[in-house]
Amino acid sequence: MSYLAIKIGAWFISGLAAFTLLWDASKPPAPKLQPGVQITTTLISIVPTLPTTSTTTIAPIKGCAQYVADAITAGWPADQAPTLARVMFRESRCNPLAFNSQDSNGGSRGLMQVNGVHQTWLKEAGIITHLDDLFRPEVNIRAALHLWRKVGWSAWALPNP
Repeated sequence: MSYLAIKIGAWFISGLAAFTLLWDASKPPAPKLQPGVQITTTLISIVPTLPTTSTTTIAPIKGCAQYVADAITAGWPADQAPTLARVMFRESRCNPLAFNSQDSNGGSRGLMQVNGVHQTWLKEAGIITHLDDLFRPEVNIRAALHLWRKVGWSAWALPNP
């Protein structure tokens, strides 16, 4: 390829670029955004929404520290917080929906794994109306406090001080 052919090719490309720039220059400029001016954008979703089939809502699962704070608010003594956190983690990994059907005492439920065998006196105390209430963290914490006040930590196989 000769020097002249390269030069003609470069001129052609430069001329084409200039022509393209001049062609776009004939269009009106795009409006610029001004501060304080409201812009309305309509978004159209392509993701289908599914109808809800249940009206029951489950509270999001918190961490152990938040459940211990909830327990202290519910009446647990603050000096029991370290043991309370240890028991919650050991029993349920701080999962309020934990269930142990293998427990021979009527199954264990919730954060503190309260046994189903305590159903009668928990109902009499007005803490639960049904065993499934123990899956609600605030109810389970109150039931465990009631049990702890009666028998101490021995209900969770810990030595009482």
